[in-house]
Amino acid sequence: MRMISAVACAALFSACTPTTTKTEPPTPTSADAATTPRPAQVVDHADFNSDHVQPRNISVWLPAGYAPDSGQTYPVIYAHDGQNLFDPSTSYAGVEWGLDEAADRLIAAGKAPPAIIVGIWNTDARWQEYAPQKAVERLTGDTASEWLGPTLPELKGDAYLRFITEELKPFIDETYNTKPGAEHTTIMGSSMGGLISLYAVAEYPDTFSRAAAVSIHWPLAEPDGAIAAQASSVMQAYLETSGIDPAKHEIWFDRGTETLDASYAPHAERMEAWFRANGWLEDRALFRTYPGTDHSEAAWAARADEILTFLLTE
Repeated sequence: MRMISAVACAALFSACTPTTTKTEPPTPTSADAATTPRPAQVVDHADFNSDHVQPRNISVWLPAGYAPDSGQTYPVIYAHDGQNLFDPSTSYAGVEWGLDEAADRLIAAGKAPPAIIVGIWNTDARWQEYAPQKAVERLTGDTASEWLGPTLPELKGDAYLRFITEELKPFIDETYNTKPGAEHTTIMGSSMGGLISLYAVAEYPDTFSRAAAVSIHWPLAEPDGAIAAQASSVMQAYLETSGIDPAKHEIWFDRGTETLDASYAPHAERMEAWFRANGWLEDRALFRTYPGTDHSEAAWAARADEILTFLLTE
């Protein structure tokens, strides 16, 4: 258990330092452009500034054929832990999600429409930014944590969502050919990133229509600590006061059964019961289990096709 906790804690808190970054491929000449579709590409915006949180890199994946002057517009997926999504040289433990390859496959097969994926890199304040702030603020009594320390660190989840909704999304909508409405705007993440994705829909119900909460870290901190004992009740109490709505939103929840994910079952069962009791049908709040899979980028990459299909199917 100690070894699992150490690995899990590193995954929850890590902010990967890049060794290299992708750059835009050469722009085709006018003659080439007339006959050759533009390949998919990742455009990096380094040190994107914010009035709410610290600067970070933003990596924007554009599908094959994307052309600024084409008039075609695209749905947008906002994805946390952006350095882990497209490039193993910048990802945690050198393993990427492969969201770009997954999206390419789905689009080529006609299983999903072309879309833009915005990868939001994490920082050294990952837990503080990804914790669902208004739920965590409901914790009472002992909140000492092996992972977090004797007191809770400063919560930055609300500031992080203000950054996304007030600064990043307007920039993306102004810079790229997007479909800006909520019905075409989704959000996703894993572990703590799953928590902040659920929280984003609950806090901004008119901005996001779908979320994917992958290996969502229901315990909030270490699975056997004082915080975990309250985690489901504070999350349920928060959601009851939020703007989340089974008539407007669809949410994907999943978990594996190994390493850190092995501790999620009782939390997931309580949360699924709450969603069902509050009018969420199985096709509006999906709870998936992947037996034999663990808490890792490799496990999440293996189900990336399913997750993207859920987010992009109209």
